[in-house]
Amino acid sequence: MGRPRLTLVCQVSIIISARDLSMNNLTELQPGLFHHLRFLEELRLSGNHLSHIPGQAFSGLYSLKILMLQNNQLGGIPAEALWELPSLQSLRLDANLISLVPERSFEGLSSLRHLWLDDNALTEIPVRALNNLPALQAMTLALNRISHIPDYAFQNLTSLVVLHLHNNRIQHLGTHSFEGLHNLETLDLNYNKLQEFPVAIRTLGRLQELGFHNNNIKAIPEKAFMGNPLLQTIHFYDNPIQFVGRSAFQYLPKLHTLSLNGAMDIQEFPDLKGTTSLEILTLTRAGIRLLPSGMCQQLPRLRVLELSHNQIEELPSLHRCQKLEEMRSGGLYFLPPSARGAWSGARV
Repeated sequence: MGRPRLTLVCQVSIIISARDLSMNNLTELQPGLFHHLRFLEELRLSGNHLSHIPGQAFSGLYSLKILMLQNNQLGGIPAEALWELPSLQSLRLDANLISLVPERSFEGLSSLRHLWLDDNALTEIPVRALNNLPALQAMTLALNRISHIPDYAFQNLTSLVVLHLHNNRIQHLGTHSFEGLHNLETLDLNYNKLQEFPVAIRTLGRLQELGFHNNNIKAIPEKAFMGNPLLQTIHFYDNPIQFVGRSAFQYLPKLHTLSLNGAMDIQEFPDLKGTTSLEILTLTRAGIRLLPSGMCQQLPRLRVLELSHNQIEELPSLHRCQKLEEMRSGGLYFLPPSARGAWSGARV
């Protein structure tokens, strides 16, 4: 009875702009089911039991901009059905069982801006399929089984601003993996298995937010971010860091947050020359023994300094850190009273 009732609803609601059919235990869609909803702009079919969507299932939906198919049982991309949606801007296919994305999967979706493919069973980047999405601005391929990103994997995605690749099994990046991503601002590589610093990021001239915490990276090379002058946030904690190049974090004038927690083998405070906008610096669970005497001059905007669980025995005078509001120092071996009174208003 559910299917005839659904058909009737679609036939009488000709001028509606949105239809929510999520969580309805739907197991199939009939071709032409939504044919009369030519003004429909948003269709929600999430949380059903759809394992297959036939061609022409979305025929007539010329105005559709948002399609939600997450939390179903789709084993593949419903390519033929998607070809009927020339106006589509947002497509959610997350939390399905998709393992392959054929080359023509997104053919004709020249207006697509947002694509969710996270929480599926992908083992590789669908390079050829992505070539058909020149307008794409945000994409997530997180929570899959991807182990490698080849060179030029995203070369046609020149409009992409946000790329999430976290919680995969990525071990290697090609030197030119991110070539062509001229407008990328956010890159999330957290929770992967990277062994080496991803030098491929140097082509990302507009990158502002970078996350690659919880990997297996042991070294941050000299001038690591030389191609990323607009970086504002770097999350690099929980990597087994043994070496940080002296110039690794120099001359990043926009950087306001730097987190290097858990770098147990780092003994020297990083040289932050030219990184004058830094406001939050976290260096917990490292082996730092000494803070540079000119730290406050280098970091005039520093507000929060987190140095818990290091081996610092003495602090320099911090009276020039005029904007310092909070210094978390639990786990320090020794803090002389004179150092604690070196600035007013800060919490130790």
